[in-house]
Amino acid sequence: METYRPPRHLLIVAALALLVGGLSLVREVTRQNDGSDLKVADALPPAVRADLLDAAQTAYSLFDTPQFAHAVTAGAGGQPIYVSRDRRAGAVADVLERLRGEGRFLPVRLVLMTQGQANAAWHYAAGGGIGFFSQDGEIHLPPEVVVQWRARDPVVRSCALNTLAHEIAHTVSVSPFVFTPAFTDTSLDAPTIPGRRPGESPIGSYLIGSAAQCAWLAREGRIEEAELSACVDVFGTSGFNDRCAAFAGGEPVRERAGLPPRMPGL
Repeated sequence: METYRPPRHLLIVAALALLVGGLSLVREVTRQNDGSDLKVADALPPAVRADLLDAAQTAYSLFDTPQFAHAVTAGAGGQPIYVSRDRRAGAVADVLERLRGEGRFLPVRLVLMTQGQANAAWHYAAGGGIGFFSQDGEIHLPPEVVVQWRARDPVVRSCALNTLAHEIAHTVSVSPFVFTPAFTDTSLDAPTIPGRRPGESPIGSYLIGSAAQCAWLAREGRIEEAELSACVDVFGTSGFNDRCAAFAGGEPVRERAGLPPRMPGL
C-alpha cells in the first residue's frame, strides 16, 4: 500500500499559512499601544468620546518625554519604589524600562462610570485579559475626568492626565502571552499592599500618574522643570491628593499653607 504524499505546492502553501498565522499571533500578543489603539464605549455622546480619546492619547504621549523621566526621578527622591508584586523595591530605571521597553501596552477600552458607580467604587478599575490572544485592557473612569479635561485651568486639566496615566500603567504587561501586570498597587480583593507600611516609599503607579501630570504642566509652560519635584509631591506618590482646584490663581504648584489636606497614602 502506497503512502499518500501531498504535492509539494500544497506543503509550501501550508507552511506559508502557518508562518503567516504565527507572525500574526506574535504581532497580536506583543503589539504596543501608543495611544492609537484606544476605544471608547460606543454609548457615550460623540463629544465625550472625543474628549476621552484626546486626554488618553495625551497621557500616552507623555511617557516618552524627557519631562516625564525627569518628573519620575524627581518624584522618587532617591527612594526605592514599590513597582509591583514581583518587584517590591525597584528604582527609577525599572519604572522607565517597564514603560519604555520591557512592558507591553495592551489595547485599551475606556468606559465612563456613572457618578453612583464612581462613588461606590474603591478605586477606578483598570486591567487586562488573560489568554493567547491579546485581550483589550479596560479602564473605568469617573465622570470628573471629562470635566477636568474640559477645564480652562491647566492644573485642573492635568488632574485628568494623572488619573489616566495611573490607570494606563495598570494595563501594561511584562509577558507576551499572559497578562502579567507591570505595575500593581491594590484591588478590591487586596485592599492593602502586603508588608508595606503606609507612606514608606513611592508606589510606581501613583508616581507615574503624578509625574505625567507634572510633565504636562512643564511642557505647557505652567511650571518650570526645576519645579517638577515640588509638583509631584503636591499630588502624591502613594495615593492621589485631590488638590486640582487649589492653583486657579496661578500660584506655584508646591506645598503651602491652606492646601486641602493630603489623603492617607497606601
